[in-house]
Amino acid sequence: MPHPQVQNQVNPSFQMKSNLTLAMCFVYFVNFFVHSFNFQIFLAGLSIVVFLLSLQHSNSTPRIFSLLMFLSGAAFYISKGVGLNEIVNGVTTNLPILILVMLVPLISIPLKIGGYFKTVRFYLEKMMASKKKLFGSISLIIFLLGPVLNLGSIRVLHETIKNIKLSPVFLAKSYLVGFSTVILWSPYFASVALVLYYLKIPVLDYLPLGLSMAVIQLIAGNLLFGLYLKKKQNSGYMLTEIGSVETNNLGQQKKIVHLLLIILLLMGSIFLLEYLTKWPMMFLVSLMSIMYPLLWSLVKHKWKDAEQLFVNYKQASLPRMNNEIVLFISAGFFGKALEGTIIASWIKQFLNMIASTSFLLFSLTVMGIIVILSFIGIHQIVVVTALVTQIDPSLIGTTPEVIALLIMISWSMGAVLSPVNPLNLLVSNSLKRSGLHVGFKWNGVYLLMMSIIGTTFVYIIH
Repeated sequence: MPHPQVQNQVNPSFQMKSNLTLAMCFVYFVNFFVHSFNFQIFLAGLSIVVFLLSLQHSNSTPRIFSLLMFLSGAAFYISKGVGLNEIVNGVTTNLPILILVMLVPLISIPLKIGGYFKTVRFYLEKMMASKKKLFGSISLIIFLLGPVLNLGSIRVLHETIKNIKLSPVFLAKSYLVGFSTVILWSPYFASVALVLYYLKIPVLDYLPLGLSMAVIQLIAGNLLFGLYLKKKQNSGYMLTEIGSVETNNLGQQKKIVHLLLIILLLMGSIFLLEYLTKWPMMFLVSLMSIMYPLLWSLVKHKWKDAEQLFVNYKQASLPRMNNEIVLFISAGFFGKALEGTIIASWIKQFLNMIASTSFLLFSLTVMGIIVILSFIGIHQIVVVTALVTQIDPSLIGTTPEVIALLIMISWSMGAVLSPVNPLNLLVSNSLKRSGLHVGFKWNGVYLLMMSIIGTTFVYIIH
C-alpha cells in the first residue's frame, strides 16, 4: 500500500500542479539572474496558471478572498490604463515570499534523516519532573526550530512528544507562546519577509528590534505560565507517566549541540551571503532551502534517504499549499493595483489622521484592524498588504523598523487568536480542540499581555 502522505501521486491533477509549481520556482531563480522582460512575462503567465489550478483546490475562505482581490486588482489596472509591464510586476510582486514559504520545509530533510527529533524527545523527557522547565523547553525549542522549519516545527514536535500524554491546555500554551515569537523576527517566516519587503528594510536593520521583542515575549509567556501554574497546582498536566528512553545520554547531548550549531550555521550563512552578495534575503533563504539539503545528502552519502523525502515533499507537501499560493499571488496583485487609486488615498489619509492625533492611538488602531479582521477570517497577508503599502513612516514621524515591528506584533496576535489561521488550526487540530478554546480561552490572557507589552515597547522605541 502507498504511504498515506503520498497518495496524491495517483491524482494526475495534483501531480501536474506540483510540476508546474516547481517549474515556477525554477523560472523564478533563473529570472533573478537573466533580467529579461520576456522571461518575466513567462514567469507571470506560469504564476497565473499555478494560481488558477490552486484556486480550485483551496479552502472556501481563501478562495473567495483571493478571487475578490484578483478581480478587483484587474479592475483597478484596467481603470488606470496601465501597460503590460505593470501587470506583470503585479502578478510577480509577492512571488519571492511565496517561493520562500514553499521551499523552507525542505530544510527539515537533513534534520529528519539525522534523527535530531528523537534527540528533542529525549531532552524533553528529562524535563518532565518540572512543569515549568518542560513548558520552557517546549517553547524554547519552537523558538529555535520555528525560524528554520516554520509551522513544521509544531507538527514535528507534536508527533515526537504526543505519546508523553501531556494536557491539551499545557501543549496549546507552550506551542503558541513559542511560535508567536517566531512570527516577530524570523527572516524565514512570511510575516517578516512580507513586511520588510514592502517597507524596504534590510533584515539586519530590523533584527535587533524583532529579536529583542521576541525574547521579551518568550520570557513573559513563561512567567505568565508560572503564575497560571500556581493557581492550578492540583489540576495535574501529566496524564500518564512514561518510561525513559533507552539511549546514550552523552550521544544525545552531542546531538542537541549539533542541532543548535546547524541552526546557527544556517542563520549565519544567510546573513554572511547577504553581506557578500547584496542579494535579497528572501532569494537567499529560498536558495539555501534547496542547496542545504542537497549538499548535506551528497556530503553525508544519504541521497537515497533524502530522495524519498524530496519525493514526499513534491507529492504530498507541495499540493497542500493551495491556500498560500492563491493568497500570496492575489494579495500582491491587488496591493500593486491599489497604488494610486482613490481607495489607497482614503486609507492613507485615515492612517495619517489617526497618527497626527496620537502615535499610541495609531498603534492601537493598526493592531486592532489586523487582529479583528484576522479573527473573522481575513488572512493577515490581505490586511497587511493593504495597510503597509499605504503607510509612509516619515509622514507619521517614525521609522520603517518601528512600523514593521508594530505590524509583526499584530500579525502574531492575529495568528494565535483566529480559529481559521494556519497556526491556530494546526494546534487545535493536533490537540482535537476548538480554535476558540486554543486561541481565546487558553491564550487570551497571554494575548492581552502581548498587546500591552508590544504597544509599550513600540511606543518607547518610537
